[in-house]
Amino acid sequence: MRTRRLFILVVSILFLTVSACGPFTTGVVTVTPLPPTERPPAATLPTEVPSPTETASPEFEPISPEPTVLPPASEPQPPAPAHFRAGDAIQLDEIHMMSPTEGWGLSGPYVLITADGGLTWREVTPPDAALAGPQPKAYGAFLDRQTAWVVFATEDRISPLASVWHTADGGRTWMPSWPLQHEAYGDSVWAEFAALDVENVWLMVRGVYVGAGTHFAAQFFHTADGGLTWTPLPGDVGVDYTGLVFADASTGWLTWQTTGAYYNWPPEYAVTSDGGLNWESRELPPPPDAPGLFDQYPYCEPFQPRLFSSRSIRILMGCFDYHYPPQEFTSYLYTSEDSGTTWTTYRLPDKVSASQAMLIFFDTEEALLLGRDSYRSTDGGRTWTHVKTVSWDGQYSFVDPQHGWAVARANQEVALVKTINGGGTWTTINPTITK
Repeated sequence: MRTRRLFILVVSILFLTVSACGPFTTGVVTVTPLPPTERPPAATLPTEVPSPTETASPEFEPISPEPTVLPPASEPQPPAPAHFRAGDAIQLDEIHMMSPTEGWGLSGPYVLITADGGLTWREVTPPDAALAGPQPKAYGAFLDRQTAWVVFATEDRISPLASVWHTADGGRTWMPSWPLQHEAYGDSVWAEFAALDVENVWLMVRGVYVGAGTHFAAQFFHTADGGLTWTPLPGDVGVDYTGLVFADASTGWLTWQTTGAYYNWPPEYAVTSDGGLNWESRELPPPPDAPGLFDQYPYCEPFQPRLFSSRSIRILMGCFDYHYPPQEFTSYLYTSEDSGTTWTTYRLPDKVSASQAMLIFFDTEEALLLGRDSYRSTDGGRTWTHVKTVSWDGQYSFVDPQHGWAVARANQEVALVKTINGGGTWTTINPTITK
Protein backbone atom coordinates (compact mmCIF):
# COMPACT_ATOMS: atom_id res chain seq x y z
CA MET A 1 0.00 0.00 0.00
CA ARG A 2 1.17 3.42 -0.80
CA THR A 3 1.42 6.06 1.90
CA ARG A 4 0.67 9.53 0.69
CA ARG A 5 2.80 12.24 2.02
CA LEU A 6 2.86 13.95 5.35
CA PHE A 7 1.36 17.37 5.31
CA ILE A 8 1.94 20.32 7.60
CA LEU A 9 -0.46 23.13 8.25
CA VAL A 10 1.73 26.07 9.30
CA VAL A 11 -0.10 28.82 11.14
CA SER A 12 -0.01 32.22 9.46
CA ILE A 13 1.96 34.73 11.55
CA LEU A 14 0.38 37.64 9.74
CA PHE A 15 -3.34 38.27 10.27
CA LEU A 16 -5.04 37.90 6.89
CA THR A 17 -4.17 40.89 4.84
CA VAL A 18 -2.33 39.13 2.05
CA SER A 19 -12.83 27.12 8.23
CA ALA A 20 -41.54 7.62 12.30
CA CYS A 21 -43.33 7.12 10.11
CA GLY A 22 -44.80 8.97 7.20
CA PRO A 23 -43.54 10.41 4.01
CA PHE A 24 -40.85 12.11 5.42
CA THR A 25 -28.06 11.90 4.67
CA THR A 26 -28.12 13.17 7.92
CA GLY A 27 -27.11 16.68 8.92
CA VAL A 28 -24.00 16.90 10.97
CA VAL A 29 -20.89 16.00 9.07
CA THR A 30 -22.69 13.70 6.62
CA VAL A 31 -20.83 13.23 3.34
CA THR A 32 -22.17 11.27 0.39
CA PRO A 33 -19.97 9.93 -2.41
CA LEU A 34 -19.97 11.91 -5.64
CA PRO A 35 -21.44 10.48 -8.82
CA PRO A 36 -18.84 9.13 -11.28
CA THR A 37 -19.00 12.11 -13.61
CA GLU A 38 -18.30 14.54 -10.79
CA ARG A 39 -15.49 12.83 -8.94
CA PRO A 40 -12.45 15.06 -8.36
CA PRO A 41 -8.92 13.83 -8.92
CA ALA A 42 -7.05 12.36 -6.00
CA ALA A 43 -6.21 14.98 -3.42
CA THR A 44 -2.69 15.96 -2.53
CA LEU A 45 -1.71 17.45 0.77
CA PRO A 46 0.74 20.31 0.22
CA THR A 47 3.10 21.68 2.79
CA GLU A 48 2.24 25.20 1.68
CA VAL A 49 -1.02 26.90 0.84
CA PRO A 50 -1.13 27.72 -2.88
CA SER A 51 -2.08 31.24 -3.78
CA PRO A 52 -5.59 31.84 -5.15
CA THR A 53 -4.21 32.12 -8.68
CA GLU A 54 -2.60 28.70 -8.36
CA THR A 55 -5.69 26.93 -7.05
CA ALA A 56 -8.49 28.65 -8.96
CA SER A 57 -10.14 26.88 -11.85
CA PRO A 58 -9.95 28.74 -15.19
CA GLU A 59 -13.74 28.63 -15.16
CA PHE A 60 -14.04 30.25 -11.73
CA GLU A 61 -12.21 33.19 -10.26
CA PRO A 62 -11.69 33.42 -6.47
CA ILE A 63 -13.55 36.09 -4.56
CA SER A 64 -11.31 39.13 -4.07
CA PRO A 65 -11.41 40.72 -0.61
CA GLU A 66 -12.55 44.32 -0.54
CA PRO A 67 -9.84 46.83 0.36
CA THR A 68 -11.61 48.31 3.39
CA VAL A 69 -11.83 46.20 6.53
CA LEU A 70 -14.03 47.70 9.23
CA PRO A 71 -13.45 46.86 12.91
CA PRO A 72 -16.20 44.97 14.72
CA ALA A 73 -18.59 46.57 17.16
CA SER A 74 -16.98 47.17 20.54
CA GLU A 75 -20.13 46.50 22.59
CA PRO A 76 -22.55 43.53 22.61
CA GLN A 77 -25.39 43.97 20.13
CA PRO A 78 -29.06 43.05 20.61
CA PRO A 79 -30.65 40.57 18.20
CA ALA A 80 -31.98 41.69 14.85
CA PRO A 81 -35.62 42.84 14.65
CA ALA A 82 -38.02 39.92 14.62
CA HIS A 83 -38.87 38.45 11.23
CA PHE A 84 -41.69 36.15 12.40
CA ARG A 85 -44.83 37.05 14.32
CA ALA A 86 -46.11 35.26 17.41
CA GLY A 87 -48.09 32.21 16.37
CA ASP A 88 -46.39 31.80 12.99
CA ALA A 89 -45.67 28.23 11.94
CA ILE A 90 -42.00 27.71 11.06
CA GLN A 91 -39.92 25.17 9.19
CA LEU A 92 -36.54 24.34 10.70
CA ASP A 93 -33.47 23.55 8.60
CA GLU A 94 -31.43 22.37 11.60
CA ILE A 95 -32.07 21.54 15.24
CA HIS A 96 -29.42 21.35 18.00
CA MET A 97 -30.89 20.40 21.38
CA MET A 98 -28.92 20.83 24.62
CA SER A 99 -31.40 19.17 27.00
CA PRO A 100 -34.84 17.57 26.77
CA THR A 101 -36.33 21.07 26.79
CA GLU A 102 -33.72 23.63 25.66
CA GLY A 103 -32.02 23.98 22.29
CA TRP A 104 -31.20 25.96 19.16
CA GLY A 105 -32.64 25.95 15.67
CA LEU A 106 -31.88 27.46 12.28
CA SER A 107 -34.53 28.45 9.76
CA GLY A 108 -32.81 29.94 6.72
CA PRO A 109 -30.87 32.91 8.13
CA TYR A 110 -32.85 33.03 11.38
CA VAL A 111 -31.46 31.74 14.69
CA LEU A 112 -34.06 30.43 17.15
CA ILE A 113 -34.17 29.03 20.69
CA THR A 114 -36.69 26.75 22.39
CA ALA A 115 -37.39 26.11 26.07
CA ASP A 116 -40.16 23.51 25.67
CA GLY A 117 -38.65 20.71 23.62
CA GLY A 118 -39.19 22.28 20.20
CA LEU A 119 -42.89 23.16 20.42
CA THR A 120 -42.34 26.94 20.44
CA TRP A 121 -39.40 29.06 19.38
CA ARG A 122 -38.12 32.60 19.90
CA GLU A 123 -35.92 34.58 17.49
CA VAL A 124 -32.40 35.55 18.60
CA THR A 125 -30.77 36.21 15.21
CA PRO A 126 -27.55 38.31 15.23
CA PRO A 127 -27.94 41.78 13.63
CA ASP A 128 -25.83 40.98 10.55
CA ALA A 129 -26.03 43.14 7.42
CA ALA A 130 -26.26 39.94 5.35
CA LEU A 131 -29.87 39.56 6.49
CA ALA A 132 -30.78 42.34 4.07
CA GLY A 133 -28.95 40.66 1.19
CA PRO A 134 -30.29 38.16 -1.32
CA GLN A 135 -30.96 34.61 -0.12
CA PRO A 136 -29.31 34.87 3.31
CA LYS A 137 -28.43 31.70 5.23
CA ALA A 138 -26.89 31.02 8.64
CA TYR A 139 -24.28 28.44 9.62
CA GLY A 140 -23.72 27.85 13.30
CA ALA A 141 -22.03 25.97 16.14
CA PHE A 142 -23.92 25.44 19.40
CA LEU A 143 -21.91 24.44 22.46
CA ASP A 144 -24.53 24.69 25.21
CA ARG A 145 -27.75 26.53 25.98
CA GLN A 146 -25.88 29.84 26.33
CA THR A 147 -23.02 29.64 23.84
CA ALA A 148 -23.15 29.75 20.04
CA TRP A 149 -21.28 31.03 16.99
CA VAL A 150 -22.98 32.03 13.72
CA VAL A 151 -21.75 33.19 10.31
CA PHE A 152 -23.91 34.24 7.36
CA ALA A 153 -23.89 33.62 3.62
CA THR A 154 -25.77 35.36 0.82
CA GLU A 155 -26.56 33.73 -2.50
CA ASP A 156 -24.94 30.54 -1.18
CA ARG A 157 -21.55 32.16 -0.48
CA ILE A 158 -19.89 33.46 2.66
CA SER A 159 -18.27 36.82 1.93
CA PRO A 160 -14.52 37.15 2.58
CA LEU A 161 -15.43 40.02 4.90
CA ALA A 162 -18.01 38.06 6.88
CA SER A 163 -17.81 38.19 10.68
CA VAL A 164 -18.50 35.32 13.05
CA TRP A 165 -21.09 36.33 15.64
CA HIS A 166 -20.78 34.95 19.19
CA THR A 167 -23.24 34.85 22.07
CA ALA A 168 -22.56 33.80 25.67
CA ASP A 169 -26.06 34.57 27.01
CA GLY A 170 -28.40 32.46 24.92
CA GLY A 171 -28.78 34.99 22.13
CA ARG A 172 -29.77 37.98 24.25
CA THR A 173 -26.69 39.79 22.93
CA TRP A 174 -24.14 39.10 20.19
CA MET A 175 -20.57 40.19 19.47
CA PRO A 176 -19.09 40.15 15.94
CA SER A 177 -15.55 39.06 15.24
CA TRP A 178 -13.07 40.86 13.09
CA PRO A 179 -13.79 40.04 9.42
CA LEU A 180 -12.44 36.64 8.47
CA GLN A 181 -10.89 37.77 5.17
CA HIS A 182 -11.01 34.17 4.06
CA GLU A 183 -9.76 33.03 0.64
CA ALA A 184 -12.09 30.07 0.05
CA TYR A 185 -14.02 30.26 -3.20
CA GLY A 186 -16.57 28.31 -5.20
CA ASP A 187 -20.05 28.17 -6.63
CA SER A 188 -21.05 27.49 -3.03
CA VAL A 189 -19.08 28.60 0.07
CA TRP A 190 -20.21 27.43 3.50
CA ALA A 191 -18.93 26.99 7.07
CA GLU A 192 -18.33 24.02 9.38
CA PHE A 193 -17.33 24.38 13.02
CA ALA A 194 -15.65 22.22 15.67
CA ALA A 195 -16.40 23.76 19.08
CA LEU A 196 -14.36 22.45 22.02
CA ASP A 197 -15.23 24.91 24.80
CA VAL A 198 -16.25 28.54 25.30
CA GLU A 199 -12.84 29.77 24.12
CA ASN A 200 -11.54 27.26 21.56
CA VAL A 201 -13.36 26.77 18.27
CA TRP A 202 -12.09 25.69 14.86
CA LEU A 203 -13.74 26.82 11.64
CA MET A 204 -13.54 25.50 8.11
CA VAL A 205 -14.74 27.86 5.38
CA ARG A 206 -15.37 25.45 2.52
CA GLY A 207 -16.19 25.87 -1.15
CA VAL A 208 -17.04 23.67 -4.11
CA TYR A 209 -17.12 24.50 -7.79
CA VAL A 210 -17.69 22.55 -10.98
CA GLY A 211 -15.43 22.94 -13.99
CA ALA A 212 -13.91 19.92 -15.73
CA GLY A 213 -15.05 17.98 -12.68
CA THR A 214 -15.94 18.83 -9.10
CA HIS A 215 -13.32 20.72 -7.08
CA PHE A 216 -13.08 21.71 -3.44
CA ALA A 217 -11.55 24.69 -1.66
CA ALA A 218 -11.12 25.30 2.06
CA GLN A 219 -9.49 27.50 4.66
CA PHE A 220 -9.07 26.74 8.36
CA PHE A 221 -9.34 29.17 11.29
CA HIS A 222 -8.98 28.88 15.06
CA THR A 223 -10.14 31.16 17.86
CA ALA A 224 -8.79 30.99 21.40
CA ASP A 225 -10.74 34.01 22.70
CA GLY A 226 -14.29 32.82 22.22
CA GLY A 227 -14.61 34.10 18.68
CA LEU A 228 -13.47 37.73 18.73
CA THR A 229 -10.42 36.96 16.58
CA TRP A 230 -9.86 34.04 14.21
CA THR A 231 -6.33 32.98 13.29
CA PRO A 232 -5.97 31.51 9.80
CA LEU A 233 -4.40 28.05 9.59
CA PRO A 234 -3.17 27.46 6.02
CA GLY A 235 -4.20 24.07 4.71
CA ASP A 236 -5.05 21.98 1.67
CA VAL A 237 -7.55 23.79 -0.53
CA GLY A 238 -8.46 20.77 -2.63
CA VAL A 239 -9.70 18.17 -0.14
CA ASP A 240 -13.27 17.02 0.55
CA TYR A 241 -13.22 16.96 4.35
CA THR A 242 -15.49 14.51 6.18
CA GLY A 243 -14.78 15.30 9.81
CA LEU A 244 -12.89 17.54 12.27
CA VAL A 245 -12.86 17.05 16.03
CA PHE A 246 -10.68 18.04 19.01
CA ALA A 247 -10.20 16.27 22.35
CA ASP A 248 -8.50 19.29 23.92
CA ALA A 249 -6.88 22.53 22.81
CA SER A 250 -3.94 20.58 21.34
CA THR A 251 -5.16 17.21 20.05
CA GLY A 252 -7.35 17.02 16.99
CA TRP A 253 -8.28 14.55 14.23
CA LEU A 254 -9.17 15.32 10.63
CA THR A 255 -10.67 13.05 7.96
CA TRP A 256 -11.33 13.46 4.24
CA GLN A 257 -12.43 11.46 1.25
CA THR A 258 -10.49 11.28 -2.00
CA THR A 259 -12.91 9.92 -4.58
CA GLY A 260 -10.70 10.26 -7.64
CA ALA A 261 -11.06 7.47 -10.17
CA TYR A 262 -7.33 6.76 -10.39
CA TYR A 263 -6.37 4.26 -7.70
CA ASN A 264 -7.97 2.72 -4.66
CA TRP A 265 -5.73 4.21 -1.98
CA PRO A 266 -6.15 3.17 1.67
CA PRO A 267 -8.26 5.60 3.75
CA GLU A 268 -6.27 8.40 5.36
CA TYR A 269 -6.69 10.72 8.33
CA ALA A 270 -4.50 13.30 10.06
CA VAL A 271 -3.64 14.10 13.68
CA THR A 272 -2.44 17.35 15.27
CA SER A 273 -0.85 17.77 18.69
CA ASP A 274 -0.51 21.57 18.56
CA GLY A 275 -4.04 22.82 17.95
CA GLY A 276 -3.91 22.58 14.16
CA LEU A 277 -0.58 24.24 13.42
CA ASN A 278 0.91 20.98 12.15
CA TRP A 279 -0.77 17.76 11.03
CA GLU A 280 0.58 14.25 10.52
CA SER A 281 -1.08 12.17 7.82
CA ARG A 282 -1.69 8.47 8.53
CA GLU A 283 -3.40 5.47 6.92
CA LEU A 284 -6.04 3.19 8.37
CA PRO A 285 -5.11 -0.50 8.08
CA PRO A 286 -7.52 -2.95 6.45
CA PRO A 287 -9.79 -4.88 8.82
CA PRO A 288 -8.18 -8.17 9.98
CA ASP A 289 -11.22 -10.09 8.73
CA ALA A 290 -10.89 -8.55 5.24
CA PRO A 291 -7.18 -7.93 4.49
CA GLY A 292 -7.86 -7.37 0.77
CA LEU A 293 -10.78 -4.99 1.28
CA PHE A 294 -9.00 -1.87 0.01
CA ASP A 295 -8.20 -3.65 -3.27
CA GLN A 296 -11.75 -4.94 -3.62
CA TYR A 297 -13.48 -1.53 -3.68
CA PRO A 298 -12.53 1.57 -5.70
CA TYR A 299 -13.19 3.83 -2.70
CA CYS A 300 -12.52 3.25 0.99
CA GLU A 301 -12.88 6.47 3.00
CA PRO A 302 -13.02 7.61 6.67
CA PHE A 303 -15.94 9.54 8.16
CA GLN A 304 -17.02 11.18 11.42
CA PRO A 305 -14.11 10.86 13.88
CA ARG A 306 -15.22 10.89 17.53
CA LEU A 307 -12.81 11.52 20.43
CA PHE A 308 -13.34 10.50 24.05
CA SER A 309 -9.82 11.64 24.96
CA SER A 310 -6.54 12.37 23.21
CA ARG A 311 -5.98 8.60 22.98
CA SER A 312 -9.49 7.19 22.62
CA ILE A 313 -10.91 7.50 19.08
CA ARG A 314 -13.78 6.11 17.01
CA ILE A 315 -13.99 6.46 13.20
CA LEU A 316 -16.41 5.15 10.61
CA MET A 317 -14.81 3.67 7.47
CA GLY A 318 -16.84 2.91 4.38
CA CYS A 319 -15.94 1.19 1.10
CA PHE A 320 -18.14 1.66 -1.97
CA ASP A 321 -18.28 1.39 -5.75
CA TYR A 322 -18.49 3.99 -8.52
CA HIS A 323 -22.27 4.18 -8.61
CA TYR A 324 -24.35 6.92 -7.02
CA PRO A 325 -25.88 5.90 -4.78
CA PRO A 326 -23.48 2.96 -4.36
CA GLN A 327 -24.84 -0.42 -5.40
CA GLU A 328 -22.21 -2.28 -3.41
CA PHE A 329 -20.79 -1.03 -0.12
CA THR A 330 -19.58 -2.17 3.26
CA SER A 331 -18.85 -0.24 6.45
CA TYR A 332 -16.73 -0.69 9.59
CA LEU A 333 -16.31 0.98 12.96
CA TYR A 334 -12.64 1.52 13.90
CA THR A 335 -11.76 1.99 17.58
CA SER A 336 -8.41 2.80 19.20
CA GLU A 337 -7.30 3.44 22.78
CA ASP A 338 -3.69 4.36 21.93
CA SER A 339 -4.05 7.33 19.56
CA GLY A 340 -4.33 5.11 16.51
CA THR A 341 -1.21 3.00 17.05
CA THR A 342 -3.43 -0.09 17.03
CA TRP A 343 -7.03 -0.51 15.88
CA THR A 344 -9.94 -2.82 16.59
CA THR A 345 -12.50 -3.08 13.82
CA TYR A 346 -16.16 -4.11 13.82
CA ARG A 347 -18.18 -4.83 10.71
CA LEU A 348 -21.39 -2.74 10.67
CA PRO A 349 -24.81 -4.05 9.60
CA ASP A 350 -25.22 -4.59 5.86
CA LYS A 351 -27.65 -1.68 5.40
CA VAL A 352 -25.32 0.87 7.01
CA SER A 353 -23.42 3.15 4.64
CA ALA A 354 -20.68 4.98 6.56
CA SER A 355 -20.85 7.92 4.16
CA GLN A 356 -24.52 8.53 4.99
CA ALA A 357 -25.24 7.29 8.52
CA MET A 358 -24.83 9.54 11.56
CA LEU A 359 -22.75 8.13 14.42
CA ILE A 360 -23.51 9.20 18.01
CA PHE A 361 -21.62 7.90 21.06
CA PHE A 362 -23.15 8.79 24.43
CA ASP A 363 -20.25 7.11 26.26
CA THR A 364 -17.70 4.45 25.35
CA GLU A 365 -20.36 1.72 25.29
CA GLU A 366 -23.71 3.16 24.16
CA ALA A 367 -24.05 4.41 20.59
CA LEU A 368 -26.53 5.01 17.77
CA LEU A 369 -26.15 4.73 14.01
CA LEU A 370 -28.89 6.86 12.48
CA GLY A 371 -30.29 6.81 8.96
CA ARG A 372 -33.25 5.31 7.15
CA ASP A 373 -32.27 2.17 9.02
CA SER A 374 -31.15 2.95 12.57
CA TYR A 375 -29.21 0.73 14.98
CA ARG A 376 -28.19 0.75 18.63
CA SER A 377 -25.10 -0.66 20.35
CA THR A 378 -24.59 -1.10 24.08
CA ASP A 379 -21.16 -2.75 23.86
CA GLY A 380 -19.03 -0.10 22.18
CA GLY A 381 -19.96 -1.07 18.63
CA ARG A 382 -19.17 -4.77 18.78
CA THR A 383 -22.80 -5.66 18.06
CA TRP A 384 -25.72 -3.63 16.72
CA THR A 385 -29.47 -4.08 17.14
CA HIS A 386 -31.91 -2.74 14.55
CA VAL A 387 -34.12 0.00 16.01
CA LYS A 388 -36.29 1.41 13.23
CA THR A 389 -36.72 1.80 9.49
CA VAL A 390 -38.12 5.15 8.30
CA SER A 391 -38.87 6.60 4.87
CA TRP A 392 -37.11 9.93 5.38
CA ASP A 393 -33.61 11.38 5.70
CA GLY A 394 -32.87 13.28 8.89
CA GLN A 395 -30.64 15.85 10.52
CA TYR A 396 -30.52 14.42 14.03
CA SER A 397 -29.96 15.81 17.50
CA PHE A 398 -29.94 13.52 20.58
CA VAL A 399 -29.35 14.70 24.15
CA ASP A 400 -29.31 11.20 25.69
CA PRO A 401 -29.94 7.64 24.47
CA GLN A 402 -33.73 8.12 24.60
CA HIS A 403 -34.50 11.75 23.69
CA GLY A 404 -33.87 12.86 20.14
CA TRP A 405 -35.14 15.15 17.39
CA ALA A 406 -34.77 15.19 13.63
CA VAL A 407 -35.48 17.56 10.79
CA ALA A 408 -36.99 14.94 8.48
CA ARG A 409 -36.99 15.32 4.69
CA ALA A 410 -38.60 13.26 1.94
CA ASN A 411 -40.18 14.10 -1.42
CA GLN A 412 -39.58 17.84 -0.92
CA GLU A 413 -41.50 17.73 2.37
CA VAL A 414 -39.94 18.77 5.69
CA ALA A 415 -41.13 18.04 9.20
CA LEU A 416 -39.77 18.25 12.76
CA VAL A 417 -40.05 14.92 14.57
CA LYS A 418 -39.20 13.74 18.07
CA THR A 419 -38.51 10.44 19.86
CA ILE A 420 -38.54 9.59 23.56
CA ASN A 421 -37.53 5.94 23.13
CA GLY A 422 -34.24 6.11 21.24
CA GLY A 423 -35.76 6.23 17.76
CA GLY A 424 -38.20 3.36 18.23
CA THR A 425 -41.07 5.70 17.39
CA TRP A 426 -41.16 9.25 16.05
CA THR A 427 -43.91 11.82 16.49
CA THR A 428 -44.40 15.02 14.51
CA ILE A 429 -43.98 18.43 16.16
CA ASN A 430 -45.60 21.53 14.66
CA PRO A 431 -43.23 24.31 15.75
CA THR A 432 -44.50 27.86 16.11
CA ILE A 433 -43.11 31.24 17.16
CA THR A 434 -43.69 32.50 20.69
CA LYS A 435 -43.28 36.04 22.00
